[in-house]
Amino acid sequence: MTRIDWGSIAVPKPLLSRIDRIAKKEGVPRHVIVARALSAYTSSQKKIGGTTYLKGQRHPRNYWYAWKFLLSYAEFRVSIKYRKCIPHTVRNKMLKYFEGNLWQLRERLKLLTPEEAKEVFKLAKDYMESQSNSILYRLNDTIRDIFFRILGGI
Repeated sequence: MTRIDWGSIAVPKPLLSRIDRIAKKEGVPRHVIVARALSAYTSSQKKIGGTTYLKGQRHPRNYWYAWKFLLSYAEFRVSIKYRKCIPHTVRNKMLKYFEGNLWQLRERLKLLTPEEAKEVFKLAKDYMESQSNSILYRLNDTIRDIFFRILGGI
């Protein structure tokens, strides 16, 4: 059995009563509430690329990848929707950009297996060629699931 060394900190009474209320409600000791609060604080302070941005706000890394992923999908979809006035080379470029983001999710975040990434890319390519609603529905469902997986980390 491991031995825990205990310490103490001075906490303002209103904060202490708040910690006590939460601890009583959840049926856990005070230190568990403090540990959870510290864990939530440190996870909210993760930086992307080592610099702050957006007027000094810091956001977790997965928010950045979720935004980048959805933006590349939106650009791809717009290029398909306006295919009559957008050159084929631009549509292919948007497809490659989308494929690059799939690669980043697979390699950097380990959220996709290679098979999943290939399947999503194949759906996107099939949709680009056919503009079929049945393919679009499957593609949208898959994109939504991946987006929530990025945000939730599951």
